[in-house]
Amino acid sequence: MNQLTKLSKKYPSSKANFNYFDIYNSHFLRLKNKKLNILEIGVFDGDSLRIWRDYFPNANICGFDINKKKFTIKDVDIQVGNQVDTVFLSKLVKKYKYFDIIIDDGSHISYHIIKTFTFLFDYLSENGIYVIEDLHTSYFPRYGGSRINLKKKNTSMNFIKQLLDSINYENFNRPFYKKNKFDGKINSISLHQNICFIKKGKSRSFLYKRANKSFIEKLKKLCSRLF
Repeated sequence: MNQLTKLSKKYPSSKANFNYFDIYNSHFLRLKNKKLNILEIGVFDGDSLRIWRDYFPNANICGFDINKKKFTIKDVDIQVGNQVDTVFLSKLVKKYKYFDIIIDDGSHISYHIIKTFTFLFDYLSENGIYVIEDLHTSYFPRYGGSRINLKKKNTSMNFIKQLLDSINYENFNRPFYKKNKFDGKINSISLHQNICFIKKGKSRSFLYKRANKSFIEKLKKLCSRLF
């Protein structure tokens, strides 16, 4: 049994109900003794913050929640704020400068997930990891999703699918791809059931330089992809 799973028995976080800690261990093991800034969105009863504090002994741990908590946790900074309030997020960033790990276990509303990611991604360190939990809510209407239309725009899952395009499309020379601010800045995306790990870093596809081709060759290639 890995240390995170053991800690989840000491501090019974609801994350254990989804078997997240085995997955977390595979992504976090190499980082556990490093000096990190870690942010968790959504505090609930504080057990996951206690787990991160014990697992990452050299890290600065911060968590915030829309509701004020009646408890405190030693060596953990707990703040009150809304995850889509960019004024609050800006104050948080001003204090910590950057984060090496960000975990979104907040409202689970697709609009909130996307807006928070879009803002905080700029303050995720190079090779930092952004985690989004409980993605099954992307299919719930009350969270902005749909159980019927899996291609519904602006759901958290379809946002992640677009990020997958962002790190892969150049390998296929898609002629009409609409670029976005994340192009070339995401190294990898690991999807597990209900949880996603997005690693910031240069995408290999953007480092690949194509040989110059004549206009005719380019036109032929374009036509081959249209018909």
